[in-house]
Amino acid sequence: MAMSQTRLYCTPLAVGSVTLSAAESHHAAVVRRAKNGDEVVLFDGAGAEASGRIARPNRRAVVVDVEQITHHPPDLAIDLTLAVALGKAQRQSYVIEKCTELGVGAIWPLGTDRSVSRPGAATVEKWNRRAIEAAKQSRRRWLPQITAARALTDAAAAFDQFDYVAFADTEGTRLEWDRAVRSLERGSRVLVLIGPEGGWSAAERSQLEECGAAAICLAPTVLRTETAAVAACAAVSLRAVALRVV
Repeated sequence: MAMSQTRLYCTPLAVGSVTLSAAESHHAAVVRRAKNGDEVVLFDGAGAEASGRIARPNRRAVVVDVEQITHHPPDLAIDLTLAVALGKAQRQSYVIEKCTELGVGAIWPLGTDRSVSRPGAATVEKWNRRAIEAAKQSRRRWLPQITAARALTDAAAAFDQFDYVAFADTEGTRLEWDRAVRSLERGSRVLVLIGPEGGWSAAERSQLEECGAAAICLAPTVLRTETAAVAACAAVSLRAVALRVV
């Protein structure tokens, strides 16, 4: 079986000779064992993609010759943002990886009353690297925007930027979520908030509802935070696929 063509992240992406970052050069030269003349695909995480050839393979600074760049629309016809109260460190990367594969547009780490994680800049940088790897594997052309951690109050202040806002809750209804997903159109902007393992506090539930967020149930069972995030992404991704077919 032929190996899939190597995909590499490169920004800025331009016609001519471009030099990959140290991390991408290592991936190309050491992990993928790219050789002079090998064809690769470069993407910049913002819709630009190009075919190129390795000109100088070097584990620290691989040079690629690019002839033409093409620009593509977002991976999903629906713009989904997830605000997630991420759990323990070993589960955080799972959320970033799987939601990137499913096409999430943005991920906001969320601080809540019962949060166990307060990620700093170094952690966000690590998540961005994980998102790049997931985008390579899933052939995404756009990377999710992963922001610094924000408080629930700050997230609520941005609700008016979205067409639909919901928060996952065991007391929510599956009917509401099903109806909402089916009503989404091309270009809809959606924000789904996922609480911590201990759930939302009573004050947080009241705050979310008062700010206009709908309480939704994603499954008939109680989900871990990372499972809920993936479930929300999967539902919106399937709706986006249907919109592209129509």
